[in-house]
Amino acid sequence: MKYVGINQLNRTHLYYSTPKRCRGCSQKEQCTRGKYRTIAIHTCEAARQRTYAVAKTPGFVPAQRARRKVEALFGELKNQIGLPRLRLRRIRFVREQCYLAAAVQNLKRLVRFLNLGPQPATEAI
Repeated sequence: MKYVGINQLNRTHLYYSTPKRCRGCSQKEQCTRGKYRTIAIHTCEAARQRTYAVAKTPGFVPAQRARRKVEALFGELKNQIGLPRLRLRRIRFVREQCYLAAAVQNLKRLVRFLNLGPQPATEAI
């Protein structure tokens, strides 16, 4: 198939076959209903294939669970505690700000936990 170019609207590489090539092909009925075959392959198809391969590995599901926990904590820092962005530059100052934010977050969680109070024990009938 001949490479034609990139479709900027949906970011795909376009490949066209000629009607002359498709006319005598025995697979044409399964391949296309038109006079010739057109294939559009996304520009990021290689990255998509790598991602699908990683998603099929056995370690993907536990990593996804752990990632969800960490992302929830960062989301809480950004939205509820009020740290949408870092206000400092240089890695040591950013690290210090992250440590302080994590300490505040842990203190808030500790207060929430302590305010629950003792749970009444329920007897099994």
